[in-house]
Amino acid sequence: MPPVFSLTVMAPEQTIFRGKARSLVAPGSEGYLGVLAHHAPMVTELRIGRLTIVEEAGTRRLFALSGGILETGGNQATILADSAEPAQEIDLARAEAAEQRAKDRISRNGEDLDVARAQAALERALNRLRVAQAGRG
Repeated sequence: MPPVFSLTVMAPEQTIFRGKARSLVAPGSEGYLGVLAHHAPMVTELRIGRLTIVEEAGTRRLFALSGGILETGGNQATILADSAEPAQEIDLARAEAAEQRAKDRISRNGEDLDVARAQAALERALNRLRVAQAGRG
């Protein structure tokens, strides 16, 4: 059996995952990064993207992540996520509606438009759709 490490993924309202993992791939601020057992200690910022966890038994789990912090050390990793949603729990209709709202907001281009906020909303919606489709495929 491959070596494992302890992993905890927490969002503001709940613990999303707690257990042993073979690996994780997370969207770091400079690109995707992988973590295996006995990873060197680090703390890094996470961005919007797909979080992939391979559990001890080999099961692959996907999550839509909207940013946060990853810390590793002592053969454990902790993710404090802004939000994390399991692929199988993503409501496609709701994600598609969020995508359309963000696109509409951007296309109106009014003076009161916070472009960065609208772009971030669009990026989160598109990420949720991509992760949901990958989790169902």
